[in-house]
Amino acid sequence: MPRIIVLPHPDLCPEGAVIDNAETGQSICDALLAHDIEIEHACEMSCACTTCHCIVREGGASLNEADELEEDLLDKAWAWKRNRACPARPSSPTRTW
Repeated sequence: MPRIIVLPHPDLCPEGAVIDNAETGQSICDALLAHDIEIEHACEMSCACTTCHCIVREGGASLNEADELEEDLLDKAWAWKRNRACPARPSSPTRTW
C-alpha cells in the first residue's frame, strides 16, 4: 500500500499530511482529494490539463511512466520537477508537493 507524504503548502495543506492508506493503483490526485486536500484539477481528472501538477521529491521511480502526451503537457507547467497528480499512481512510499 503506497504511503504519500504531503509537505506543507501554505494554501492547500498548511500542516502537511501523511496518507498511509492510499490504495495501490490510486492516483495521487484521488488520494489527496479523499483526504480533504483540495488539489486543483480543472479537467476533472481526465488527464487533459496540468492544473493538478505536483512535485514528487522522493519515490518518483515508483510512479507509472508518463506517456508522450503527459510529457508534452508537463513541458508547459511551471515547476522544474513535476508530475500530474491525476495520472500518477505510486506503488511505494512517495513524498510530494
